[in-house]
This record gives sequence, C-alpha cells and structure tokens, in this order.
Amino acid sequence: MNKQTLNVIFTFCIFIVFVWAAVTALTFSRLAQFFPLYVSIAGSIVSGIYLVKEVIKIRKQKDQGSHPKVLIIKPIIYTGWIVGYVITISLLGLLIASTIYLIAFLLIESKFTFFKALYSTGIALVIITVLSNLLNIAWPQSVLLGL
Repeated sequence: MNKQTLNVIFTFCIFIVFVWAAVTALTFSRLAQFFPLYVSIAGSIVSGIYLVKEVIKIRKQKDQGSHPKVLIIKPIIYTGWIVGYVITISLLGLLIASTIYLIAFLLIESKFTFFKALYSTGIALVIITVLSNLLNIAWPQSVLLGL
C-alpha cells in the first residue's frame, strides 16, 4: 500500500467523522447545534473536495510507474511514546510522568546531552506548574501514588 492510498483512506475516515458529527448535531437543541453543525458541515465539504481531488490524482498517476513506499516503523514508535506517556501519567501522575517522558524522549529520540535534557525538562515542568496554578487546572490523580 502506498502513501497516496493511505492518504485517501485517512481522508475518507475524516470525511465520515465530519458527516457523522453533522448528523449527530442535528439532534441537539437549536442553540446547542449552531457551532458543531456548521463546523462539521464545513469539514465535510472541505474533506469531501480533498478526497475527490486525491482520487482523481491517483487515477491519473495510475499509468505512471512506482509510488513511494510508506514508512510505518517511525509512526509506530512515536505512537508507542505517546501511549507510554499516557499510561505513565495514569500510573504516576502528570509531573512525574512528564519528567520521565521528557528526559527519556530527549535523550533517546532527540539525542540531547543529559544536561540539556535535564534543563529542558526543568523548564517544561516549571511552565506546567505555573500554568496549572494560574489556570487552576485539576489534573487527574495517579493510580499508584494517589496524587
């Protein structure tokens, strides 16, 4: 499967989500349906136009030779990073999980030195803490620590 085919499949899924959201928004009360209905209609139109354009483009290119291969390993690795981060947040809490995740990600994926990773993580944690206090955000509690 090539990149263009996957793009068409993804765009079709997005189109279906927008159409479903528009149909669902019709069941809302008159005042509540305004924003979701018009956004989903606009999304349906734009994704539908893009979908048709891409299908036409693929049909025209069918006569030409090879298509570039899809690289699937990197997206799976990054999805694993995100899933691991979410699991760590649920087990240990946001600040501890962010510390572990940022240091590990910066060291392994970004090839930072240890001190640069520690410095960047410290800045991110200060920003998270300040914004949490200013915006009065109640983060979910961790499962293991009860924080």
